[in-house]
Amino acid sequence: MDTKTSELKLFEFGIQKKLILLSCTAILWIAAAIAYFTPGFDYWVVASFTSPLADPSLANFWYGYTKYMLYVVEFPLFAIYLVSFKINKLKPYRLVLFLSIVLLAIGNPIVDPILKNFFARPRPMITFDLNTIYYASGFSLPSGHAFQSFAVTLPLIICFLTNDKTFQRNWIKIVLALLLLIYAITLSFSRIVVGVHYLSDVLFGIGFAIILMLILASLLQWLLNTGRLNLQNEKWYALVFVILYVSYIIFSWDYFLWFRVHFIS
Repeated sequence: MDTKTSELKLFEFGIQKKLILLSCTAILWIAAAIAYFTPGFDYWVVASFTSPLADPSLANFWYGYTKYMLYVVEFPLFAIYLVSFKINKLKPYRLVLFLSIVLLAIGNPIVDPILKNFFARPRPMITFDLNTIYYASGFSLPSGHAFQSFAVTLPLIICFLTNDKTFQRNWIKIVLALLLLIYAITLSFSRIVVGVHYLSDVLFGIGFAIILMLILASLLQWLLNTGRLNLQNEKWYALVFVILYVSYIIFSWDYFLWFRVHFIS
């Protein structure tokens, strides 16, 4: 392999990790199917999760958490990816962050509108008279926030837990991986707490993020191994997927509404 090509590295992604991720996806999707097809179960979970919202302090916390935390983590990581082209200390993580961008750029439009319109499942706050504090437009299945929270963090979690020639695992990275995992899980389930998603929506969204990462990480590794992705053309790959990612943010209706409310109105 060319020397310059070999300078671009992804974390070790062997058959063992792939099987673990595949098993996680299967478990999540089976659990989602059970929750979906068991009469009344999905509603019971939502009703149980939303009941603590009668407490104003809890209601305010979960409202702010589910509304803003996705952007609090996702946008800074996107910015870190951009500056990693200039800061040498961030260079080893550039391809890992690139994988997160690719996941979001490809996965977001598949989740919404393609999968949401395909399943066309009304949100629980529409179907049932729930004490909700948050409004979300569009359909319910799968959860876009669940997908995005895992899509943006999963490559970093795997990277921080990897111990290979490129990445050396230590206790700081283990703590960071744990914090990212806690963030992704709590943000995903906050969508149930505020009454805009069912449990099956969340589980399906997380599973989709995992299986899509498995596919795209394998593809990215193949591009590296065959020399189709190297230091000479890396910026062209970056440009394409950054444009796709930013375009989705700009033209997505939910993002547009958020921008209009906070910066125009």
